[in-house]
Amino acid sequence: MRLLQEYATGRSEQAFNALVSRHINLVFSAAMRSVSNPHQAEEITQAVFVILARKARALRRGTVLSGWLYQTARLTAANYIRGEMRRQQREQQAHIQSTMNDPEPEAWTQVGPLLDEAMAQLNEKDRNAIVLRFFEGKALKEVGQALGASEDAAKMRIVRALDKLRDFFLRRGITVPAGALAEAISSNSIQAAPAGLAASMAAGAVKGAALNVSTLTLVKGAIHIMTSAKISVAIGVAAAAIIALQWQQVSTQKQAVKQLQERVAQQAQTNLAQQAEMAKLQERNDFYAKTMAGKERDVATARARVSAALAAKTAATAAVGTKGNAMAEMLKDPNMLEAMRPVQLATAKMMYGPLVKQLNLSPEQADKFYDIIVDNGLKGLEAMQSGKPSASANEMKSMESDLQSLLGDTGLAQYKDYTQNDMAGQSMLTAMKNDFADHPLSDTQQQQLLQAMKTARQSATANNPLGASPGNPSDQTAIMNQTLQQQEQINQTVLQQAAAFLSPDQLQTLGASQSNMIAMQKAMAPMMQKMFSNAPAGQ
Repeated sequence: MRLLQEYATGRSEQAFNALVSRHINLVFSAAMRSVSNPHQAEEITQAVFVILARKARALRRGTVLSGWLYQTARLTAANYIRGEMRRQQREQQAHIQSTMNDPEPEAWTQVGPLLDEAMAQLNEKDRNAIVLRFFEGKALKEVGQALGASEDAAKMRIVRALDKLRDFFLRRGITVPAGALAEAISSNSIQAAPAGLAASMAAGAVKGAALNVSTLTLVKGAIHIMTSAKISVAIGVAAAAIIALQWQQVSTQKQAVKQLQERVAQQAQTNLAQQAEMAKLQERNDFYAKTMAGKERDVATARARVSAALAAKTAATAAVGTKGNAMAEMLKDPNMLEAMRPVQLATAKMMYGPLVKQLNLSPEQADKFYDIIVDNGLKGLEAMQSGKPSASANEMKSMESDLQSLLGDTGLAQYKDYTQNDMAGQSMLTAMKNDFADHPLSDTQQQQLLQAMKTARQSATANNPLGASPGNPSDQTAIMNQTLQQQEQINQTVLQQAAAFLSPDQLQTLGASQSNMIAMQKAMAPMMQKMFSNAPAGQ
């Protein structure tokens, strides 16, 4: 294209001569395949380079020149053979009759007469790729550069273009492997033009020397075809007259039957494979069903153990008249601690799940984190119920030390912030999830609601921190009442802020859910008071 631009701007004969020398074999070979006559091919070649000289200024910068010359040669040849259609048809029929009895014709003998028609079915980029790779013998890297693509992309385009050519030949009863087709095109598509032809072609194209009337007429007709909207019709008529042979139709039908039989056999194999896969899925489903049944039995057994342990401990405590609260008595039993662990673990996963996700812990780190929370929580509860506040504080310090080893200083700080500010809101939002089934919260609304809960809790805690009543530090009833009052205050603040981002139905659902949770906490207060009080366990 640089040579062509040099000619277009400066009318450099040297540049045009170089272009002709470089591409004359490509153009002459395409013409020869169409007309099978050296003299006629020379005339077509001359016309192509005349067209190139006239259109030098009009070709866009990204044009693949070899592909353009090939296409122009094909169109010019199509225009030429329109006037000799009958003769070409007779010659083609005679050629086919003479080769019909050949046992195994070579690939080029079969595809050569139809190659240019097959190339006409390709789009411009596919056709350019085939010309560059097999007609001109370019490396894949050079093909990619010419097409403005990578080497791998050029390779894939060439493979797909070869498949399209093979499909074309297959529809005409010619079966040729991709490798054989590529070899046939590379070895036979280009033949040397007669000596001295390049010089005469260049002179004729640039200076108009030695151009006879028929050549000028051919140039004019070819340009008209190239710019006409009826290009495909003209080419189709000329090509159809050359290749309309009845024996190829019969062969094509036989090949179609063979392909159909192969598809039926392939579908049968696919059906067998699907049946085998269905059997595997059924077997896997049976295994999962048995596993789930076993899990359900394990859960039922665990529940029975908890119930039995509670009943036994209550009966034993009542029989001996042991003093102390019920929780402290239950925590003395190792079986009870073991039975409580799965429940505590499930609770920890629900409460701390968002934090684990926020910390981006691995499955192994998450399991260790939950074990630390549950183990230290049970130990701390046991120490608190034994009446040893210092032991409970020590357990808390031990848990923070274990968490620091696992999470690091930054992770421990995130844990403390989450437990102080975020965990209560996350737990409450989880508990409310079913209440919002009819009017679900969006992700944005959930985050806004969590932020409102966090802000309201921080404000309430700062203004009225929880603690024992001034008159009686051991009055657990006063602490519970204070906690409930603080939660009602937080709920009211959250409800007011939520009016800005919740719909009326969602806001009503939030208020009802808050009221239900407060009512449930008030109903549980007497039971919790008895469990943690120092009254005899039987009272």
